Parts: sequence; C-alpha cells; structure tokens
Amino acid sequence: MLLEVMVPGSCGEIAQGWRDGQPFLVTCPIGLYSRALVTDRTSAKTGMGRKANLALKNTVGYMGFTDFPLGIALESQLPTGKGMAASTADIVAIIQAVATAIDDELSPEEVAELAAGIEPTDGVFYPGVVQMNYMTGELIETYSEVPKMIIAMFDAGGTVNTVEFHSDYSDNAGNADSPQELLEAVESLAKDFSPENIGRVATISARANQKLLEKPRLEEIIEFAKDRGALGVNVAHSGTMLGLMFSPDESMKRVMDVAKEVTEKFPQMEYFSTERLIPGGWTIRQR
Repeated sequence: MLLEVMVPGSCGEIAQGWRDGQPFLVTCPIGLYSRALVTDRTSAKTGMGRKANLALKNTVGYMGFTDFPLGIALESQLPTGKGMAASTADIVAIIQAVATAIDDELSPEEVAELAAGIEPTDGVFYPGVVQMNYMTGELIETYSEVPKMIIAMFDAGGTVNTVEFHSDYSDNAGNADSPQELLEAVESLAKDFSPENIGRVATISARANQKLLEKPRLEEIIEFAKDRGALGVNVAHSGTMLGLMFSPDESMKRVMDVAKEVTEKFPQMEYFSTERLIPGGWTIRQR
C-alpha cells in the first residue's frame, strides 16, 4: 500500500490583518507542494521535524489510536521561514495522510482545528481561495472561480519565525484593528474577485504591513511593477516573500522579462520562482 497526500504552499497572502479584535488572512495558494507518503513496507518516519511529529501524534490521538505502525515520509518544495505556508503544508499533509491511512480523510474544518492547535495556520488546505482566522483555523469567507494569476516571486532575504512573530505582535501591537482602507478592500473581494481587484487589495495590504514587517523599497517596487503591467504586489505578512501579480492572460515570457528587470533594479530582492494562483485544497492518491 502506498498513500500520497499533497498540500500546496503559498506566496504570502493576498491580505492579512485584524478585524473586531480577531485576526484574518486571505490565502494565496500556488503550485508548489509538501507531500506525505505512507507505506506498509516499513515503519520508518523520515523527513519529519518537530511540528510534523506533533501533527502525527495529535492526529493518531484524534483518530482514537495510540500508535501509527506504518512508515511515513515527508518531502517539500517549500523553504521554511519565508512566508510560503511551508509549516502548514507539512502539518496538513501529515494530518491527512495519517487520518486517511487509519480510516478516512478529515474535513477541512477538522484539519483546521488540528493544525491551529500546533501553530498559527494558513488556509491553503481549504478548497479555493479563502479568508480565515489564522489563529483558530475558522473559515470566514470562500471565494470561488479563482483566477489563475501569474505571480513572479522574490525573496527579501532572511527568515521569520511565524510563532514568535505573532506572539510579539500580540504583546506589542495590542491586536489593533487594521486600517479602514484595508478592511473595506478585503470586504470588496466578496463581490469582486477579479484579478484587478485582487491585485489592488493585495497592494493595500502590503503597504499596511510595512509598519509590522518592512519590505525594503516596497513603494519603489510597487510603482516599478505597475509601470510594467503588474496588477499589484502582495507580500508574506509574516515572512520574506514578495509577489508581483499579473493577469492570467499575460505572456509568461513578458513576466519573466519583468522579473529579470526587478532583480537588476532591486538587487536586495532575490528571484525565487514564477507560479500561478491556484485553488487550495489537498490531493490524495492511493495505489
């Protein structure tokens, strides 16, 4: 028996903030993945860090068992500490692989509860693009018909510990509500989830996040990208990634040419990859 579970990562978030004393984020899933493989040919556990092992332990307990005798391996295309939902993708891949191997796959709501019990979580495991409470995993809004926008991704350098970042924010910023402009922009996504509005909202959120986690020369990058046809710029609100967001119909060659220009103009930004916005969720294969 071989069971495979794949969960996508993200290019930061389309938006993130606080409303009425509660945190929220709007997911930005992309086509890079964490993958968990379960086999009955061994009992070895490989590629598992502390969080993945905790996910395994908690899921086994949630399913009413005390042990997981099968072998499980974790692989990922996602670097950690960059704001690409690497930990969430790892945790959810393990949760769903263990649950499915024992009995059956869990619902997104069950997965959210287990994942949020380990650390603040991204909603990339929910179908589509969603707005969710990243501390509790609670689903707030679902956006259908996800436009496959092209995102040129750049790394501002360094790493950010998500747990420490959010703990520090809670202690020092008082969990104050986000600027009204951002809250109204996020509300507009429910009626207008077009590429143009997504880019606009992402840019507003990127600017608002500067006081919490600054991206060097962000305003210059936004104007530079806009002049070259980008619909907006999004960021990892608790990471180092930044994305230039283009229409789904834009030429991929054109986007790659702009990405090259960005690295020449802003040498502090290291080009990472060019991906598309995709619906979130997980993929399960058994053979």
